[in-house]
Amino acid sequence: MTISDFLIVGIVLSSFLIILIISFIFERRISRLRVLIEQERLTAQRAAQELAQKIFNQWTETSINSIRTEMMDIIKKDYQVQLETWKKQEEKKIREDAIQKSINTLLGKIGEEFSPVLLSNKFGVNLKDFRHLGTPVDFVAFKGLSDESEEVEIIFLEIKSGKSSGLIDRERRVRNALTARRVRYEIVNLNDIIGNLKEELNSTDKKRQFV
Repeated sequence: MTISDFLIVGIVLSSFLIILIISFIFERRISRLRVLIEQERLTAQRAAQELAQKIFNQWTETSINSIRTEMMDIIKKDYQVQLETWKKQEEKKIREDAIQKSINTLLGKIGEEFSPVLLSNKFGVNLKDFRHLGTPVDFVAFKGLSDESEEVEIIFLEIKSGKSSGLIDRERRVRNALTARRVRYEIVNLNDIIGNLKEELNSTDKKRQFV
C-alpha cells in the first residue's frame, strides 16, 4: 500500500471515529432529553390529575349541596303539607270536642234544673215539694207535704249527669250522716237568741266599766 492509501484509510477511520463520538454525544443528549421529556410528562400528568381531581371535588361538592338543598326543600314542603293537614284535622277534632263538651255541659245543666220534672213520677213527689239547694246536695224533696199527708218523707237528691255516679268528699259525708240517722229537727226562737245576745253584750260592758 502506498502512503496515499494509508492517508485515505486514516482519514476514513478518523471520520468514522468522529462520527461515533458525535453519535455517542447526541445519543447521550437524546437520552437526557427523553428523561426530561418523561419528567415533564409525569409532572404534567400529575398536574392534570390534580386539576381533574380538584374539578371533580368541586363538582361533587356543588352537586351534593344542590341535591341537599333540593331534598331539604322537598322535605320542608312535605312537612308543611303534613303540618297543615294535621292542623286542620286537629282543629276539626278540637272544635267537635268543644261543641260536644258544650252540648254535654248545657244538657247537664238543663237536666239538673229540670230534673224534678223527671224525678217527680219516679219518686211520687209533687213538683211543689222539691227544693233546690245546689250544695252540699242538689235537691231536698218533701214527699207528701203538698198532699196534706201526715207522713211526710224527706228525700235528699244528688243529681249526676255524667257517666260516673261517684260522690265527692262532702257529698259522701252528708250521705253517711243521713244513713247513720244523724239528723234532727230543731225549733229556734230568734227573739230568745237576740235577747241572750243583748244580755251578753250588757254583761261585757259592765265588766269593762269596773276594770
